[in-house]
Amino acid sequence: YRTGLNAAPRDPYIRNSYGTFLCQQGRYQEAEQEFVNALKNPLYQAPELAYTNAALCTADEGNRERSKAYLRKALQANPNFAPALLQMAKLSLMDGDFSDARIYLQRFATVAPHNAESLWTGIQTERALDDQDRAASYLLQLKSGFPDSPEARLAREPQVR
Repeated sequence: YRTGLNAAPRDPYIRNSYGTFLCQQGRYQEAEQEFVNALKNPLYQAPELAYTNAALCTADEGNRERSKAYLRKALQANPNFAPALLQMAKLSLMDGDFSDARIYLQRFATVAPHNAESLWTGIQTERALDDQDRAASYLLQLKSGFPDSPEARLAREPQVR
């Protein structure tokens, strides 16, 4: 990364990749600064990516409010960016905003195929909203499409009421 940054210090794609690397190393503040540096380039064609990566990193750090703020910016840049929609659904679920989680998940489903993570988020959301039909639909899709996933294993565990 240092070689790339020395050769092209304003390259937002290198900055974003380096930020992702730093976040994986637990160097959250440095990572966030790299995402911000990527976003400073007015020619950056994919700001939603850096915003979403900053959101994931700040969530890993434990700052859900800052994470949501970055996700809102990602969705302003690209309202159909599936990773940001799914992350907003997950954070809304964690915060107990079940109706918002449902809305973000429905938006996600219009722009991307469901995956194990989105289906598990849907199951939890619909269970929280007491919509057993929708929860069962998500569960069926999860079991048939991703039977060996960690999410499918979680879904098979007895529900705690």
